[in-house]
Amino acid sequence: MNKILGYFYKGLGKFLDLLLTFLIVIVNIAVDLFSAVRRFFLYIISMGGCLIIFLLLNPFAWRGLARNEWLSTLIVLAIFVPILGNVSESFLKYAHYVVTEFFYDRADHYLLGKENEFENISGYGRAYWEKKERERIKAEEEKRRQREEEYRQRFEDFGGFTWTTFDDFSQFEEFFRQAGYGGFYENQGGSYGNNYGGSYGGSSSSGGYGFKDQYESACDTLGVNYTADKYEIKLAYRKMAKKYHPDLNKEEGAKEKFQKINAAYEFLNDTNVEMYKKMTGAN
Repeated sequence: MNKILGYFYKGLGKFLDLLLTFLIVIVNIAVDLFSAVRRFFLYIISMGGCLIIFLLLNPFAWRGLARNEWLSTLIVLAIFVPILGNVSESFLKYAHYVVTEFFYDRADHYLLGKENEFENISGYGRAYWEKKERERIKAEEEKRRQREEEYRQRFEDFGGFTWTTFDDFSQFEEFFRQAGYGGFYENQGGSYGNNYGGSYGGSSSSGGYGFKDQYESACDTLGVNYTADKYEIKLAYRKMAKKYHPDLNKEEGAKEKFQKINAAYEFLNDTNVEMYKKMTGAN
């Protein structure tokens, strides 16, 4: 009797497995097909521009569309099939996992004497969502691992420092986000590099320096040591800003020099001072 039940559950599980797999494939094909149709209609609309919008707002155009049943049906399907199809696909995948796991587990119980993993079908439903969550976490970890590997490779190409310069990956990532690997410093002084043409925060595509070169160039502009603290930097800035302020200095090039001094001071903020010292081991 047990073997009969086992083969029954196994056959039923296999049948539902094939049926649900077939339905998932059909839904996938329908979603891909009508998504392509929708993209085609959107492309036509974008090409037609205002003329298409005018036609859509024209009641006579809607009447003509209503008379053309196959075209109106195609448009409706192109709008709703991708949306409903994705929902249906998610449900079918859930049902496929739960049903097959349930019946195959019951078949193994009667044919092989294995204990059922769950007493009822709802247990397999919970297992499905736990499996999906594990897959999501694994995908995020893999994405992060790839990102870390990419940054490490950039770091090796960047040169001059060791990986232990940074306390953790988030600090390392923040450095490359700001330094832009080659000079695009988007937050700290970036506007100065764009507006004044200075090297601080300049784009790597225009020959921008790396972070270390930018930092040392900014120190040279203010006339301070590379190991200067923020107070020394502020003092040097005030002194030079007063000397080259356009209202006080009418010499040719004073305005450009003043702008370069401002750019350098903006770049030598507390964050960058701390980062440079960690990189170089300066005290």
